[in-house]
Amino acid sequence: MRLPTQSDDQHDSPKYTHAAKMVVVGEASVGKTSLIVRYCKGFFNPEYISTIGVNFFVQDVDLGNRVLRLQIWDTAGQEQFGPLRRRYYVGAKGAVLVYDKSDSSSYQRLDYWLDEIRENTGEVPIILVGNKADLEEAVGYEFGRQVAYTYKLSFIEASAKTGENVDKIFTTIAPQIIEYIDRTSRSR
Repeated sequence: MRLPTQSDDQHDSPKYTHAAKMVVVGEASVGKTSLIVRYCKGFFNPEYISTIGVNFFVQDVDLGNRVLRLQIWDTAGQEQFGPLRRRYYVGAKGAVLVYDKSDSSSYQRLDYWLDEIRENTGEVPIILVGNKADLEEAVGYEFGRQVAYTYKLSFIEASAKTGENVDKIFTTIAPQIIEYIDRTSRSR
């Protein structure tokens, strides 16, 4: 469940029990920013321009007995930002890998993105997201499910435009991030 953060004017959110940085990656124009803004701000803007470098948002995820404060880093998908993007992986405890279900070229480099995530973060939890589920699909559900199974990732199809499953992306990965934080802090 999305909670308002202290940056929201509504009210203060509950005290968080965990905090983590999470990166959102994928090819340019797959809807990374739209997913994040839909989740954090609750709306969809069809007029987004490509992210240059990185943006970040802070959002609390209420898991009942625990609240995870996520610092969500929205990275640029263009190749020229690769060296800059790699700097933003430092300290990440989770990742969202996004592809566009309506564009076959967007999922052709999923291996590249998985390698980049793991090379720069280690074995953090990753959720694969097939975005733009509201559009005619170029790649079906079974493809995403199979990729997720092969690489041991969680998988969700979503639509930033309609809001379908957007909250579920973050409520699915949040407990995995908390478990990862707890496990890695015990091993130190």
